[in-house]
Amino acid sequence: MKKLKTLLVSGALLGAGLTVAGLAAAAPPKSAPQMFALEAYEHVNKDKIAEYEKMGLKIDREVKETEPGMLVHALTKVSENDKRAVYRWLEIFETPEALQAHLDNPPVQAHIKKLNSGILSGPSHIIIYADWDKAQKDYWRKTFGDILTYAPMKTGFFLKR
Repeated sequence: MKKLKTLLVSGALLGAGLTVAGLAAAAPPKSAPQMFALEAYEHVNKDKIAEYEKMGLKIDREVKETEPGMLVHALTKVSENDKRAVYRWLEIFETPEALQAHLDNPPVQAHIKKLNSGILSGPSHIIIYADWDKAQKDYWRKTFGDILTYAPMKTGFFLKR
């Protein structure tokens, strides 16, 4: 069973096949810089849009109350057709450990479980924007599997607090 075959980070994650039990993992390597951004794209069945948006409001409040390392948590609708809608969660984390805390957060795990009960129409896709070394990238690639890509950065910076 692939740990996060569709993990929706923050409520944002994943689609079909993610198991809540598979989310707990060892701490990420300490070699990465602090702040980073993550986008999670979720494909929602057309007849589940209202329920999904209601769930988004709920998980947004819960994350705000329980995750001090989540600096930005924003949901937008990217597209919609007669079969599904695509939503994007933008999440900015203070540290890689904050992402792990997000995945281990009981409200997030419950949210993912509910998403996987017919809300999502297929796998999610996660893009991480970070200036990480190979060990850090390998850790998260192993955690998320093939739903994860890293944005090819040409220039940019990430502040440390």
